[in-house]
This record gives sequence, structure tokens and C-alpha cells, in this order.
Amino acid sequence: MNANSDQIALIAGGAGFLGSHIAKSFYHAGYKVVVMDGLLDGSGGNERNLQPIRNDIHFAQLDVRDAGTIADTIRASDVIVDCMAWTSHRKALQDPIYDLHLNAESHLHLLKHLHSGQKIVYLGSRSQYGIPDVSVINEETSMVPVDIQGIHKLAAESYYRVYSRLKNLNVISLRFPNCFGENQPTQGEDVGLVGGFIRDLLDRKLVEVFGSRRRRALVYAPDLAEVVLRLSRTPISGFSAFNIKGKDIHIKSLVEMLIELIGHGAYQLTPLPADITAIDVGNAVFDNTKLGEVIEEIPLTDLREALTVTIKYFKEKM
Repeated sequence: MNANSDQIALIAGGAGFLGSHIAKSFYHAGYKVVVMDGLLDGSGGNERNLQPIRNDIHFAQLDVRDAGTIADTIRASDVIVDCMAWTSHRKALQDPIYDLHLNAESHLHLLKHLHSGQKIVYLGSRSQYGIPDVSVINEETSMVPVDIQGIHKLAAESYYRVYSRLKNLNVISLRFPNCFGENQPTQGEDVGLVGGFIRDLLDRKLVEVFGSRRRRALVYAPDLAEVVLRLSRTPISGFSAFNIKGKDIHIKSLVEMLIELIGHGAYQLTPLPADITAIDVGNAVFDNTKLGEVIEEIPLTDLREALTVTIKYFKEKM
């Protein structure tokens, strides 16, 4: 019998892009997995993301505002992973109230059902840091978000920081940059940096690369899920925050790699538009030394391999 077979892992937002990878990671590690997801517009939640484990887990389709209907399950969970989020930075600027609901308020509805001693992993964001005047971002770097999504993600983390003390919760906030991989949205505006490039190249569009020096850190979704699993097994008391770096790469080099892997495509360098400049987070390097000290080895799939899998997924969905 697996050592974790009697342990319950509740994944809030577990039918979404990242949540589904995390749900599968806990399932394959032997946990009894409960997924709670309201499948709200824009959240990316889709029951199909949970294949092929769907019939072996418990799926509760409900808005987190109705979480009281499974309060006993929440309280019985050995680990809770809070993946609830809306990741569209531009749409958040246009509809800050909806972003407030998905990226801040939703976590309070979950928090009120948690009890002393429970362990929670909250998925934070690189956007919480904004544009710090440093070359390297660690967990002690000041957080001054420059867009609505970053403000609300920081607010949610702050709720967990406060209630970890008031309710004696053991909370880990994992702050991470751009993610990509299977199950990410392929339609609409919110397909992510990597997804947007792949989709345009597959559609044989000329890709715009804003400047030749801009860099981004990228995290492959299965790697993130493995980190969450390992952190959930880490003894911790109170509140702790960790960065995960992933792979740091020039955006221009990323597009060139995608063109090579896809076998066709072209790009042009263009100036950064004013609306993007206003919320661009700059080139500071994300540092995950603290994370490495806790889980020893940070999983990092070869970038070319990860991109190849993601391209195949986009081809199938498109």
C-alpha cells in the first residue's frame, strides 16, 4: 500500500491548467485527490483537463463561495493546494472587479473553512514583485505590483500570511513566472507567452518580438506540479514563501527555438508598445536558492523537450 493512500489532497481550482497537473501529481503519488472547481469563465477550468484520472478522483464542481457544502472534506484534507486564479493581466486591467473576485476574494471563502494545523500551498506569482530595482529577485525583495493581477495575487498571499498566524495554519506560497505545457488554453487572449508564440507560428503569422534584450523565466507545468508535491511534504510551521525560477531565456531566443522546432515561421523585432511598457516587469533574474535548500533538487525538464510536448499539444487542439 502506498504510504500516502490514506491522505487526502484537496486541489482548489484543480480542473485548470496548473491545477490539473498538480492533481495528477498527487494522484500518482498515492493521495486520495479531491478537486474543487467552479469552472468559471476565464479561469481555464475544464473537466477534460483531468483525464485520464477523472474516474479515480472526487470532483466537486462548485463555486468556492459554496465551499461550505464540502466543509467536512476541506477540514479532513491533509494538504490543500490553492490554484484558484485568473491569469489574464490585460483583461484584469479592463475588469478589475472580476479579477478581485477570482484572485483575491475567492481565497477568503476557502480560508474560513480551514482549521489549526492544516498545510496549504498557495500558488503566488512573479507579478507580485512588480519592477524591483534589483538585478536578482529573492524572497526578501520588496513587492510593489504594477498591475491589477499582481496586486490581487499579493493580497491573497497576504490573507494567508495573516491567517497562518490567527488560525495556526502552515502555509507555503510558491511564487513563479510564466508557465507553459499541456492543458493550457489554446484559444482566446489568455494563452500565455509561450502559447501565444506557438499559436501564431502554427497559424503562419509573423511573430512580433518586442526588443532583442528582454528576458523571461519559464516554468514547465509538470515541473511546477512536482515542486508543489515536494513542498507539501516539507515540515513547515507558520508562513513561508519560495520562488521557483525555471529556465531564464531571451524572448528572441525562445522564438527562434520555437521556429526551429515547428519547422517554419518568422519574426520581426518591434518597439515595446506603451501599454505593455507600463506593466512590463523587466529583466531581473528570479532566484530560487531558498527553494533548492528545502527540496534539494529542483525538477527542470529540458526546455527543448518541454516545448516539443507543448507544440504537439497545440497542434492537436488547433
